[in-house]
Amino acid sequence: MKKEKKKSFGKKMVLTVACGLLCGAVGAGAPVGYSYYKQYKEQNLKEDGKKQEGDFLSKEDATQLSGQPVKTDETRVSSVYDVSVVWDNTISSMVEIDTKYVTSYRFFGRNYEQESAGSGTGIIIAQADELYVVTNHHVVDGAAAIQVRFVDGTTAPAELKGSSAEEDIAVLTIQFSDLTQDTIRSIKVATLGDSDALEGGEMVIAIGNAAGKGQSLTVGYVSAIDREITIDGISMKLIQTDAAINPGNSGGALLNARGELIGINNAKLVANDVEGVGYSIPISNVVSLINRLVNREEIKYRDSAMLGIEGQDVTENLSTALNIPRGVYIVKVEEKSAAEKAGIPLYSVITEVNGIEVKTMEQLKEVLCYIRGGSTGTVTVQERVEGEYVPKEYAITFDVRGR
Repeated sequence: MKKEKKKSFGKKMVLTVACGLLCGAVGAGAPVGYSYYKQYKEQNLKEDGKKQEGDFLSKEDATQLSGQPVKTDETRVSSVYDVSVVWDNTISSMVEIDTKYVTSYRFFGRNYEQESAGSGTGIIIAQADELYVVTNHHVVDGAAAIQVRFVDGTTAPAELKGSSAEEDIAVLTIQFSDLTQDTIRSIKVATLGDSDALEGGEMVIAIGNAAGKGQSLTVGYVSAIDREITIDGISMKLIQTDAAINPGNSGGALLNARGELIGINNAKLVANDVEGVGYSIPISNVVSLINRLVNREEIKYRDSAMLGIEGQDVTENLSTALNIPRGVYIVKVEEKSAAEKAGIPLYSVITEVNGIEVKTMEQLKEVLCYIRGGSTGTVTVQERVEGEYVPKEYAITFDVRGR
């Protein structure tokens, strides 16, 4: 269940792309990440193309927050021999993330709590009333406390603005009141690139908090594009690279030779006979999702929406085996619930809520947490008609959770 959010959000903004998990156990040949309790714990939605209202963040606007000089291609050029210009121009956009976790357990009839710590990386992607940092969902999932460390070595608390487990993306917020003026002058917003324009063989640079020891840089090449891999039952299309991606790199940046953000690092292929295979989430695939996470309204949990259904995930395997669309299969519709009043039928498959795609119960709960109870909206389901599933949209007035 989602915790109540403590802060409200003022201005809206939109990220645009110019031009066009390190978690779990190690298995032979499987894409995995690294879970290091007491050391490290790291765990597209289709838009209609219309720009959201509010502040507009483009590649040209994604500039430094201060007047600190930035090296240009005219003064230094990155090459396979020297990528220091990329490091100098981008390191101020990177943050180290430290997390704390509290695990409760029962032993010999008594309750105990155990604290553990984790680490990861984040990228400064926007600023308005607050500073916004993007990272992986699994880096901050379940964290009791989140702290970020900036390029000048200072730290500040961060709060989870929103996340998507399916896309492994999370957005954090940091209050400017928690930053010194020197820190504000030292940091900058990352410049977004276009991962859709990537080609195999392009040089890329990975920056991240490797092994929790601080920011470091590795260089490699794009070895494959749109490589489909499955992590914890979730299929993703990722950029494959031979740039070294290690524990702590999760949420860090994959950059092109111009220093533009083209991916968010999230996984490494681990096997005895495999070397130099890492994965990164293409930035062009998640810009619209990041925009929604940044712009979503903060709603107290008790004021959030409910449908009044019980559901089951239609996994990719079930979808293929039973010819059922991916989504949430409705196994129960509660009496007098919002779903029943809207006429949503039993045994249909929920695929969208208010135009946002959902594939799992976790995603459905996440979306509902950011919809105000009592508001009106739409639910799209796939209904079985004469042996075939067809989409149908239902207008609905959401129930108020109220507890």
